[in-house]
Amino acid sequence: MLTTLFIISIFMFFFLLYFYKSYRKKIIQYMALLYILLFGTISIGTGGYLLYTADIEWVYATDYQTKLFTTHANHHLTLDTKVEHSVKLDAPMVYQLPELPRGCEVTTLSMLLQYHDIDVDKLTLASQIVKDTTNYKQENGQIFFGNPHEGFVGDMYSFENPGYGVYHQPLTELAKSYVGNLAQDLTGSDFHRVIESISQQKPVLVITNATFQPLAEEAFETWQTPEGPIKITMKEHAVLVTGYDKDFIYFNDPLKGKQKKAPKHAFISAWEQMGKQAITIDYD
Repeated sequence: MLTTLFIISIFMFFFLLYFYKSYRKKIIQYMALLYILLFGTISIGTGGYLLYTADIEWVYATDYQTKLFTTHANHHLTLDTKVEHSVKLDAPMVYQLPELPRGCEVTTLSMLLQYHDIDVDKLTLASQIVKDTTNYKQENGQIFFGNPHEGFVGDMYSFENPGYGVYHQPLTELAKSYVGNLAQDLTGSDFHRVIESISQQKPVLVITNATFQPLAEEAFETWQTPEGPIKITMKEHAVLVTGYDKDFIYFNDPLKGKQKKAPKHAFISAWEQMGKQAITIDYD
């Protein structure tokens, strides 16, 4: 409608302009001039409005396409990952006590390997895990000890001597000695990668803390190691994540038992606080 009006007004403008120049009678010229102004105003107004709305529609279309692309990309990602809404896997339960008071990591690794039909026990893994043999020492208000990124630190078998635990690198290498490159170190990934693995029927070993919620800064201390300072907490713990739903994460806890659960948000935050350490075995 507006486009038609714009075309007519342009046509009338030029027609009347020609009419104005062709006739010499003043009254006719005045009438022509009046209509020239009228149709000129109409053509300018409708033309400007059409340009404005065309620009708005172009911006809207561009924005819509951007949103559509983003939505499609996100939807495509979700379809690709095929994440189930709720999963609970039945993984073997192995307790670390009484033999391994500090052996939560190798005990959890034994559960992960046994889930994949690898016949190995926690004590075998405890003997095989790489050790950091740095001696414990306090000097000038500082603690000097081993680095869990390099190997198990201290005494795994009792609380009578100083000890701590081990992190993802030595655990991954130990897992690889049984399954090769099927052992996947997911450390540094978002927790969605853990969820994705569980959705694909693959439980995940994670390093967290024994409360399964973020710790206060006071719960951490700094050691000096041969590789440099490292921040640790004596509440460090390892569990095998076996499931999830909308509200909870489910796991086998080598201290407390099978299919324990913790609120999802708190569990993820505690895991992130410990460096997003995670290991799985991928047979696909």
